[in-house]
Amino acid sequence: MIVVFLILLVIGLLGGVIAGLFGLGGGILFVPVLLFLFQSAGVQDPVLWTVGTSLLCNFTASLSSSFKHFQMGNSYIREGVMIGLFGVAGTFIGRVIATSPYYSEREFVIFFSIILFYSVYHFLRKRKTQQQDTADEVTVMRWYQSVLIGLASGVLAPLAGVGGGLIMVPAMTILLSFGFRKVVSISSLAIVMITLSGWMQLAFMGPLTPGYSGLHLGYVDFGVAIPLIIGSFYAARRGVWLLSVVRLRTLEIAFSVLLLFVAARMLYGLM
Repeated sequence: MIVVFLILLVIGLLGGVIAGLFGLGGGILFVPVLLFLFQSAGVQDPVLWTVGTSLLCNFTASLSSSFKHFQMGNSYIREGVMIGLFGVAGTFIGRVIATSPYYSEREFVIFFSIILFYSVYHFLRKRKTQQQDTADEVTVMRWYQSVLIGLASGVLAPLAGVGGGLIMVPAMTILLSFGFRKVVSISSLAIVMITLSGWMQLAFMGPLTPGYSGLHLGYVDFGVAIPLIIGSFYAARRGVWLLSVVRLRTLEIAFSVLLLFVAARMLYGLM
């Protein structure tokens, strides 16, 4: 159990750095690890346990990174709240789909792997030159843009156990031409609201069997989440700081290689 705790702590640290650097919440790393853990323990409904627990960990990581952005004066509350509110509405749609009998473990793995491959494409493609932060003030997010981005991100959260940053980050970077630091800040704040709604919905759904640790509420396993929360909450703030001092291209390439490995491993498990 100590070994599992330490492994999850390390994963939490890595996920926190990712949350702070890229505004993705960390779920890309949390989900495959949690799914493997619940599957290997023979837990019933491992997908729902994975999603519920991952969303809780995403919530704390994004809360930490969002607070750091606020401290550094890089906070865009209006945009973050607008997307977050519509994202909360989207989580109810996603939760209905995720808890239906038609959304099984196989569909979950395939859907999540597609998300990973899309993320690799987003990170490796030659992006347009990013706008400077000073240019962000002349770009205003329209209400219909926040509706579309928020709803899509919210639906994604319960389906894949991620905060929706995989939709928000490329949408705001490419379609709205926001500077990357602004995008990460907005995404982090919106993910706080989206994941809070997502994990609380699953926390008040009563499973018939306990999870991995036995310390749980609904489909949220707090015993498993604790080391991930500790690691990600600490590291997310450091990830935000690294955003201002580290060249992102090298990190994006390394992260993409990791995502390809994770996607291949998950798909291989279906064979």
